[in-house]
Amino acid sequence: MLSARPSIGLKWLYDLGITAKIFPEMQSLVGVPQEPAWHPEGNVDLHTMMVCDEARKLIDDLDHSRKVAVMLGSLAHDFGKPPTTEFIDGRIRSRGHDEAGVEPTLTFLDRLGIHTLDGFDVRNQVVQLVRYHLKPGEYYKAKSPVGDGAFRRLARKVEPDLLYRVAKADSLGRNPDWLPKEKWFGSEAQEWFIAKVRELDIEKKAPDPILMGRHLIELGLTPSPRFREILDAVYELQLDSKITDLDQAVAEAQKHIH
Repeated sequence: MLSARPSIGLKWLYDLGITAKIFPEMQSLVGVPQEPAWHPEGNVDLHTMMVCDEARKLIDDLDHSRKVAVMLGSLAHDFGKPPTTEFIDGRIRSRGHDEAGVEPTLTFLDRLGIHTLDGFDVRNQVVQLVRYHLKPGEYYKAKSPVGDGAFRRLARKVEPDLLYRVAKADSLGRNPDWLPKEKWFGSEAQEWFIAKVRELDIEKKAPDPILMGRHLIELGLTPSPRFREILDAVYELQLDSKITDLDQAVAEAQKHIH
């Protein structure tokens, strides 16, 4: 998967029948159709190989564990299409394939024995990349502007920078050589997404909470389950930019105490 063109090795796996015997999640992609208007390249298995080639171009600056996460996320991103693909009003749809891809991805990672690599939770990251790979495009196309809080909450679940790379590869992995370049799909949505992510400084994770348990102790509280309720409530306001400093956070906490 880290070779210059992963699709070559993947095609060998298919041609030699290895996917049919060992990786049914990959084999299930074969022959699954896609809407030609959005996927002129053809079926899901071909699209996936093209996406992996695009993803490989986007990972040279990452550490090894994150490279693996992006490549596996790209390979698994459409595992949910086989059970969700259907014809609706004369068009091919795969509604809910993002969430439907979670279980087969977990099974696939079990086969590979993928868990933590160099201290990085590759397994969880790959699963979340599959689950949320449509989010950059959805945020971009949303009828109402997506608030900063939505970006920050997403960053609690998946590394936005890695998500950007998988989503970009997904968008670009639809341009077969025979398609005129003026009709090629670009990555405008993904570039918009990562620009916002960088603006909010959440490339790898959501912002740390301003209010900590020690601040509640300083207010006279004794550690208890109530701590978490107060901390979570204040953090939610922080994610929405309604709390931006410690004084505001403490003042909000006091409202929950009295």
